[in-house]
Amino acid sequence: MSVNFTKLAPMFAVCVGASSAFINYGAYSQTLKDLHLKVEAQEKKINSVDIITNELGHLKGSINEIKNNLKIEFADIKVDIKDIKQKMR
Repeated sequence: MSVNFTKLAPMFAVCVGASSAFINYGAYSQTLKDLHLKVEAQEKKINSVDIITNELGHLKGSINEIKNNLKIEFADIKVDIKDIKQKMR
């Protein structure tokens, strides 16, 4: 029983192609895992930046509110001082 080359060559090509696909799949799998970890770390970084930015926005609002309250208080103190000066005359 002789095996014809035309029958053997396609089977050999399929085996080589399949083994190459499995080897490359392993390499791509590792690369994809690395990329997934990088993306996940980037998402955590973005979330941290958003939280910090949000907190800074709230602090800025609080500082502006305190600043406005101090301006009002100092204006009231100036009026009180003027009233006291007028009563002393």
